[in-house]
Amino acid sequence: MTSKMAERPLRGGRRPRPGSALGLAVAFAAAILAPPSLAAGGGPEPALRGVVLAPAGEPLAGARVAVDGREGVGERSAVTDGEGRFAIAVGPGEWSVRVRHPAYLAGVYRVTVTPEGAEVELRLAAPLAVSEAITVQGIRAGEELPVTQRTLEREELERASYGQDVPALLQYTPSMTWTSDSGTGSNYSYFSLRGIQQTRINMTFDGAPLNDPAEHALYFNNFHDFAAAVDSIEIQRGVGTSSVGSPSFGGSVNFASRPLSASPGGDARLVLGSYDTRRGSVGYESGLLGAGFALSGRVSAATTDGYRERSGTRHRTLFLNASWQGERSSLKLVSFSGDVESQLAFLAVDPETLRANRRFNPLAAEERDDFGQDFAQLKVTRALGDDTLVTASLYANGASGWFRLWDDPEARDELLQFGIDQRFVGSMVTASRSRGRLAATVGVHVNDFAGDHTLDVAGERRYANTGYKKTASAFAKLEHDAGDWLLFGDLQARRAEFSYAGDVDLGAVDWSFLDYRIGARRRLAPRLSLYGSLGRAQREPTRMDLLLGEDDATVRHDLEAVRPEEVVDLELGVDWSTPRLALAANLYAMEFTDEIALTGELSEVGLPLRRNVDASYRRGLEVDLRWAASRRWSVLHSANLSRNRIAEWTQFYDVYGERGEWIGSEPITYRDVPPLLSPEAILNLGLEWSRAGARAGLTARYVGDAHLDNTGLDAFRLPSYANLDLRASADLGRWWAAARPRLTLDVTNLLGRDDQFPSGYSYQFIDRDAVRGDRLDGISYYYPLATRAAFLALEVDL
Repeated sequence: MTSKMAERPLRGGRRPRPGSALGLAVAFAAAILAPPSLAAGGGPEPALRGVVLAPAGEPLAGARVAVDGREGVGERSAVTDGEGRFAIAVGPGEWSVRVRHPAYLAGVYRVTVTPEGAEVELRLAAPLAVSEAITVQGIRAGEELPVTQRTLEREELERASYGQDVPALLQYTPSMTWTSDSGTGSNYSYFSLRGIQQTRINMTFDGAPLNDPAEHALYFNNFHDFAAAVDSIEIQRGVGTSSVGSPSFGGSVNFASRPLSASPGGDARLVLGSYDTRRGSVGYESGLLGAGFALSGRVSAATTDGYRERSGTRHRTLFLNASWQGERSSLKLVSFSGDVESQLAFLAVDPETLRANRRFNPLAAEERDDFGQDFAQLKVTRALGDDTLVTASLYANGASGWFRLWDDPEARDELLQFGIDQRFVGSMVTASRSRGRLAATVGVHVNDFAGDHTLDVAGERRYANTGYKKTASAFAKLEHDAGDWLLFGDLQARRAEFSYAGDVDLGAVDWSFLDYRIGARRRLAPRLSLYGSLGRAQREPTRMDLLLGEDDATVRHDLEAVRPEEVVDLELGVDWSTPRLALAANLYAMEFTDEIALTGELSEVGLPLRRNVDASYRRGLEVDLRWAASRRWSVLHSANLSRNRIAEWTQFYDVYGERGEWIGSEPITYRDVPPLLSPEAILNLGLEWSRAGARAGLTARYVGDAHLDNTGLDAFRLPSYANLDLRASADLGRWWAAARPRLTLDVTNLLGRDDQFPSGYSYQFIDRDAVRGDRLDGISYYYPLATRAAFLALEVDL
């Protein structure tokens, strides 16, 4: 959407200081060797310089200026300084410039840059006394806070998305790995951050929790095309700031809905691709309707067969938003509803079978599921004076459906239908106040959850049980800007209670936690700063942990047997940016106590099993680099190098006799071992070329080897793999200005490699022979990623 504002020339603008960033990039990333041709820019480039002003004419600090939709890339974006000024290196020609500030509507301008450069004044209009961006700041971290983070803005999301699920979309951000049951970015996909699985990552949408309280799970498969409905995605790595819902244990992923738009408009997208993939979506924004009202919506549908056999999905998703904006108040309703039918493919495959048929899926065609999920949030915000903002919200989130599995994969006598019906409601109130150099935010949150689990066979109910969970939390945050120093403190109290109603009485269990975060940022120069933070987070066991993997309790489990886990996280980092360079590098040390670690086994319904380990850690280096090598070329790089260890792990082995009969189980203890599915090297390197509405890029990715269990044995590991993806796009607006069609081609695994296995598990056992003694043996199982696949997208404005 665009809103036309005036621009006029300026005099006396300040030019950015020139300088090469190659040496620093090599020193921090140790992964970039740019060809000489990339650095050959043919002399100094023209610069777009200017100032961003508020409607009354005062300079606006902290406004984000992006050229040609390239927000977040060093050479095409900038953040205004304390005088509202910015400088961006661009080539001669006509450019589209977008300016965003949390207190005002976004502005879009057409600017002409001559070979000598250009100086402009960009004035924002239609001030919002209460902006949507401000209302989620109680959960999000600001750009200046001493928190290790990366934010993907709307323009970057639009460029990268072709309808794949969120885990695949986030794969090139630092320390991120992902896997998919189907081998593509559809069906059930999951991500890990610093080797910490998705259920231990806090996720919110406009500040409301998305993880279900019982399992801390979120299935992006339930609502397709989610990225098209969000304005930005903030990824906090490590403990981060206080949040709501499941604890921010390994990190947070915070989604923000699209903000109010001043102008009406819409868009449509069609995607066709490999494995009979078809995706379509249509979106509409009403703009301001009068009296402060606005509406927006999006409908999406998709179908694909999946890479693996019998791993297809069919999606339907609806997003609806409504808002009202007053002088001192705002009201916003955001909602989405998704429905999906999936063929199940949650079992991995042994190497011998993969060599014969890499697309093999052990599950049968009848083993499938049908689920739906609905989410709605109503939020009201009120400005009290010029320095205080209060936000209150109500939300509801529910998922229901069933999945079917054969009782025995070979005999297939009975088809078991497992039913799940979850619903939870909650409320939040936050208040923020800024006065002088101090800013404070306080908030409270409560929610109530119930989840029904059933099993039906041939229409007969075999069992039914319900898990109940209540949570309440309160937090306080304080920022003090002392000029060269920014100081931050954050304290959160949280209480949770779980109870179970079924054939076996388990009683109830409750937990109380007090967590903290403190940090400081030291500004060494206008674009250079150092930061450090220390935080603690605690997390209670999930329902699956408490019931030891059972969907229906058959014994009286001790609900206090699994201990809550704790992490103390230390982060030290540096941020540096110039008109051509954006560099963030940090060291982290996450020290765990009683970590509820993956065992490498699956439950009876295919979910991962976990249990406590006394002591463990994850320590590493992260780098995030975006560099404008020349007028046409950009380099993007992220890296994670880490060392991850469990102090002591006891593995329980089935023991089989000479005739293959099961004898019993025996433990073996291992010390100082790497945790499973935690590669110690993750490297991404992208090269992008752009010119006059055309863009092409290659992204290389390397993921180091990882173990399939916590024994550290070399025989049971995932091999390292490398990947290369291609993306090319063309803006065809010169031939059809009204619709402004865009064509995009994505080719994943461009080289067609068949050695990519991002996840898996193992089964280990002991063969006992009276003569030869005991022999440790086992089988590795892998989830394959798809070989070469292509997706062609056409998008038009409506």
